[in-house]
Amino acid sequence: MQDDPRTHDRRHESLVRHPVRASEHEVEHLRRIAEAGDSPATPAIIAGAVLVFVVPLAPIVTLLAFGIAALFS
Repeated sequence: MQDDPRTHDRRHESLVRHPVRASEHEVEHLRRIAEAGDSPATPAIIAGAVLVFVVPLAPIVTLLAFGIAALFS
C-alpha cells in the first residue's frame, strides 16, 4: 500500500527536490504575473521565458547547420 502524499514525512524529503519545487513555484508565480500583465516586470518575464527557450536551442541549430555544411562540402 502506498503512503498518502499529504502525510509524507518532510524529514525524509530529498534535499534535491526542495529547490526544484521552489523553482517550480516561482515559475508558476511569474507565469501568473505575466498573464495578468499588470506588473511593470511583465516584459522582462516574457523576455526571460523566450531566452530560456532560445539559448539552449541556438547552439543545437548552429551545430546541425555546420554538420550539414561539412557533410555536403
